Amino acid sequence: MKKTLFFIMLVFFLSGTVAFAQPAGSPVSLVKHGKIGVGLQFSDIFTQNFEDYDLKRTYSDGGRNVSEKGAEFKDDKYSMITLTYGVMEQLNLFATLGVVDGGKMIDHQTNNSWQGDLENNFVWAMGIKGKIFEFDNGLGLSLATWYTRYDNRDVSNWKSKETGRTAEDLGWSTDDELDYWQVDAIASAYYKIKAFTPYVGLGYTYCDVNYDGLWTQSTDTSFGNWVSYDGSFTNDDKLTVLIGLDVELGSNVKANIQGTFFSSTTVIAGISYSF
Repeated sequence: MKKTLFFIMLVFFLSGTVAFAQPAGSPVSLVKHGKIGVGLQFSDIFTQNFEDYDLKRTYSDGGRNVSEKGAEFKDDKYSMITLTYGVMEQLNLFATLGVVDGGKMIDHQTNNSWQGDLENNFVWAMGIKGKIFEFDNGLGLSLATWYTRYDNRDVSNWKSKETGRTAEDLGWSTDDELDYWQVDAIASAYYKIKAFTPYVGLGYTYCDVNYDGLWTQSTDTSFGNWVSYDGSFTNDDKLTVLIGLDVELGSNVKANIQGTFFSSTTVIAGISYSF
């Protein structure tokens, strides 16, 4: 049974179609060789800022233009199931899958900023984490890397930040979606103190968002009957700093809480069981 689960995870890992923003459990917590860990994990991304980008517009009359925009995600919530396999004593392969929901996308431009709702969407990720060393006193170093992805996530209920009027109020019918992928690599130092393992981490995060949309006008056709949009952007800050705590609750149950900063401002909490 364990070999079958490991094979399924390996197939997903090699398929190259994955994505999420945190490894299964903490980046320093490992399950033993041949063991499997399952758990639940919840994340709240308060803010995630992106670099300015060029938004391309194409109008129904054939006209085109490009303008510089800024982008920001707020209040995105992830609810995930986690699965971890101990490939060896110091190396784990992990996968997560679940739902991302509740976020806002803010499109920044002088005198023309808009906010839309990020709809719920399936998300999953895979990666590896391992222990580099651990001294007898409990001080250690670990590395983790993972790839996160979701596709075709709808953005709806657009509202002007300046006027408060919705796209629907202005006669627009909107159809927008985005694809998102992210790569993380984190080195974490930890210190085991009986049932508690506090840790700090430093690493690199790169994410890429592809956005496209079609706004169709039903009343005011001064802009034509429709406008299509296309753009892509990356995260503004590639540095990731994290601080967290693992707690052994007994009977192979662990809990984890973590804060992530710079690349995004995120709080993560989870619980897992290994067998």
